[in-house]
Amino acid sequence: MAANDQLDELRAQLEDIRKQVNAGALFQSLGKKLEPLISSVKREPTISTLRLPDDDDGIRAILLHLNDQLRSESLTGLSDTEVLQLVRHIGSPDPHIRDKGIYFLFNDLIQQHLLTDEQMVMIVRYLISDTVLFAHILEPENDAVYQRAFAVLLLSVMLYADRVGYHFLNQDLVNEIVSQTALYMVLETDTRGFIKTNGWAHAFTHLGNLLDELSERDSLTRADKLYLMAILIGRYKNLKGPLIFGESQRLAGYLARLTNKNQLYADYLLKELKRWRQELVVVQSKESQSNWNRIYNRGRLIEAMIIRNDFSDTIKQYLDAVIDFLD
Repeated sequence: MAANDQLDELRAQLEDIRKQVNAGALFQSLGKKLEPLISSVKREPTISTLRLPDDDDGIRAILLHLNDQLRSESLTGLSDTEVLQLVRHIGSPDPHIRDKGIYFLFNDLIQQHLLTDEQMVMIVRYLISDTVLFAHILEPENDAVYQRAFAVLLLSVMLYADRVGYHFLNQDLVNEIVSQTALYMVLETDTRGFIKTNGWAHAFTHLGNLLDELSERDSLTRADKLYLMAILIGRYKNLKGPLIFGESQRLAGYLARLTNKNQLYADYLLKELKRWRQELVVVQSKESQSNWNRIYNRGRLIEAMIIRNDFSDTIKQYLDAVIDFLD
């Protein structure tokens, strides 16, 4: 099956599940419904030709010039061409361009309201496009992870900006963000945090930021928020690589804030935690590096949840009861 065909098929299956959750037809069996879908993703055996940003196209000079204008308070706005040139470099393997450059600059531009509503929408549509958010995502670990991970991070910033003052997102676009975020979680398996000289990838930490922002949106249904949390749990449980750069702490924060909003989320999380522990008996019986990573990923998440001490009483009681299982 071609990669695009698989994406379309998975997207359709997810949308069907989302509709069922919103119709109240799925709750108890939601996790069991999602897991076969997550497990069905077919991976590519090799990395195809990576098309990374050309960092010799003048982007360094543009960053320097714009930052100088920001410091001198002489910057009044950007052209659409400049905005697109900046956002196209979020996939740079160079952390001075990607992270300390583009990401920091966009934060400053947004805080100072130097982008128009139309430009904000343009950025969001770029970030959630298949070619950006799912670039080389089915292939073995590769440098396209920077683009995917920083698209997720910048998307969380855009959602925050919309929530606290910009108000440029309509509900149709928010629904697209939910759909693409759901599919991204099903597809993403790159667990790398800090990568040698290229700096942070941190896909699952950035995902925590995005899920937090979506959980704060009053216009998003409780069913959609439950749906996203359920997919995160399903994906986290089945990651074969280790999450050792603080991802569990970030995701524990998201789970705490969401489950304290409504008992519905707390009930679902508790149910899934209990089911997860039962499943580990089978995982432990099949020793492999990936299975031990799954076991220790869970342990780190449980420990991060215990340390927070801000979950509901029923969840805290369960967490206290499983401490002995972490050894």
